[in-house]
Amino acid sequence: MSRVLLVNMPFSNLRWPNLGPSLLQAALHRRGIPCQMAYLNFDFAERIGYDDYYWIADHFAFVLGGERLFAKHYFPGQLPDDEEYYRQILLRADPEMTQEEFRQYQALERHVEPFLDYCERAINWGRYKIVGFAATFQQTMPSVCLARRIKRRHPEVVIVFGGAACEGEMGMELLAQFPEIDYVFLGEADLNFPPFVEQVLRGGPLELPQGVVGRETLNMLPRPTHPPGQSGHVAGLDDRPSTSACAPNGLSRNELELLLPTSVGLPGRQLGGRLDPLTVDDLDSLPYPDFDDYFQRYAGSPLRECFEPLLFFETSRGCWWGQKHHCKFCGLNGASLVYRSKSPRRAVDELVYLARRYGVRKACSADNILDYRYFHTFLPMFRETGLDLKYVFEMKCNMTRQQVEKLLACGLGAAQLGIETFITPILRMINKGATGLQNLQTLKWLSEPGIEVKWNILYGFPGENPDDYRWLADLIPSLYHLAPPIAWGRVRLDRFSPYFEDPIGHGMTNPRPNPAFRYVYPFPESVLRRLAYYYEYDYADGRNPHEYFEPVRRQIERWHSLYGTVTLRQWDRPDGVLLLTDTRPGAAVFQRRLTGWQRQVYLFCDTGRTFRSIVEHLYNWPWELAAASASGSLPAPGAPKDTFSGRPLSVPLSEASAGDRPFSVEFAGADRPGEPLPDPDALRRLLDQWVAERIMAHLDDRYLSLALRCPEQNERTTTTANPE
Repeated sequence: MSRVLLVNMPFSNLRWPNLGPSLLQAALHRRGIPCQMAYLNFDFAERIGYDDYYWIADHFAFVLGGERLFAKHYFPGQLPDDEEYYRQILLRADPEMTQEEFRQYQALERHVEPFLDYCERAINWGRYKIVGFAATFQQTMPSVCLARRIKRRHPEVVIVFGGAACEGEMGMELLAQFPEIDYVFLGEADLNFPPFVEQVLRGGPLELPQGVVGRETLNMLPRPTHPPGQSGHVAGLDDRPSTSACAPNGLSRNELELLLPTSVGLPGRQLGGRLDPLTVDDLDSLPYPDFDDYFQRYAGSPLRECFEPLLFFETSRGCWWGQKHHCKFCGLNGASLVYRSKSPRRAVDELVYLARRYGVRKACSADNILDYRYFHTFLPMFRETGLDLKYVFEMKCNMTRQQVEKLLACGLGAAQLGIETFITPILRMINKGATGLQNLQTLKWLSEPGIEVKWNILYGFPGENPDDYRWLADLIPSLYHLAPPIAWGRVRLDRFSPYFEDPIGHGMTNPRPNPAFRYVYPFPESVLRRLAYYYEYDYADGRNPHEYFEPVRRQIERWHSLYGTVTLRQWDRPDGVLLLTDTRPGAAVFQRRLTGWQRQVYLFCDTGRTFRSIVEHLYNWPWELAAASASGSLPAPGAPKDTFSGRPLSVPLSEASAGDRPFSVEFAGADRPGEPLPDPDALRRLLDQWVAERIMAHLDDRYLSLALRCPEQNERTTTTANPE
């Protein structure tokens, strides 16, 4: 009989199992400890309907709409009213939200109490020694509501919390404010949860593992005092003393000093001492996750007709880029950016095992970033398995076309790109590790096959140049045929980010919890500061980024309205004609034909190229040269190498650009025998004309062709040059 139950509450994603608890469940099974997992998020979704569930889970994520539905049950009459929430929070996030939509949201509240009543009756909670709750964002208050009911009926049950909402001091504050919680895991729990469970099941004194905090431990830590009537906890548990179901040994002074945090609050990344979570160094040592309970629940749900389930898998933790250059706005990975990845063989074997065991055709990676070594290891090995599996990865944009094609050939079904903007000075300022050109060409290559591409546009970075947004607004009409951003907004101040650790140093003033937290927790701001993950701020220079972003916003909305109805495609025909079809608004021509050197230039610029590299490529292409013009500035192939690049350079740019003298060469054996090559000035004029006609973009001093290859086009080798 299982003595441990892990609970997955709303508003966790229905489409895939919860990876973290599934790993813990498998770790307990490895030690011979029976463990079950209850996917109660399905029960709530079945009550309110699939569409409304995802409306709350997705649309209300950053305004904590799902949390508030349950918080009103936990804190009756203690939160600001709904109309204020609508005006101050919802309309600020979505000015187009109607009163009718808001009433639809309000109506969902009536399902909360019956759902909790059902959960309380449906499971024999007293049979379990430990009940664990996964608390990611929008799961905290649903979990606390059920935990309170369990604790009232079965005070002997040990209630533990863990997950993203419990990282660091957020978890400590949850423990301080909600006495139904006995213990909180402050980070990764793979190493400390199994021994913790073994101790609890054995009974007797409890030695808390590193990275776990209990109520007695918390009481020994220095706590801020609140004015009368503003104590942390609001809704008590029948005046029951707030003690854990299991008490740790008495702590010596030395042991207490190990527990004391070195710093708690903004700024600060780690708590210090024994409160720092244990992290897994060797991911190969982890068990395969156990998804049996999820797929059994899915199979028995009437919602199974609404969606096809996915695997949720991980090949790495942390961020290899952030470990070297932490993106200033990024708060992912909590207290540890240290990058760890599974060996390619282990990653492939695990994915094959899970796909075959559960019979799924799609998988989504939990990784924050793709291990670049996997292009030469994991991907070829995975392709050799012959497994028909479409997968999703999050990745940086500094890839080559060859790498993108390798991902697609191995089953990439969707991509999440960390683009944020195409403005290179901003990308450099925030340590993004990519350029605007790299972002754009990767977006182009992944838009080409028609897979789902998810990315965001952010603005309002402290120190950005408002003038750059005029350039961005002018660029966007050239991109109407590419996958548009799924969202756009002002950059947030997120916990664990460099901005959070030093807001003043980055030009941010008055950092404060996102106001949505006031509509979930009736606590003073000192408490909200420790509970909140999302923060707001002002600018030291008083800027208003909404004003200069407005033209970009209008262009993005136009982009969304046109996407899927317009195109810019290229067909490289066997007869040497490159046919471009352009149906976007303002297209210079519907169709154009590029032949000879114009075709060659456009194809060469599939990857962004400098003007000099285009000239070198064009004049060193192995045309069969017949004769040079009277200027004599085009030597035959094999001429001495130019000192600029160390390669043969047929065109001395300084001479060719001077004056108005004609500059051409006749060549034979190419697409159109006898067609002259242009002088560099004429070439530059043509490139700039293509930019003006929006079939090419010019950014970061490079030219990039924008037309997408036709999906049915046979692969043709057009150049052997390596991308710059």
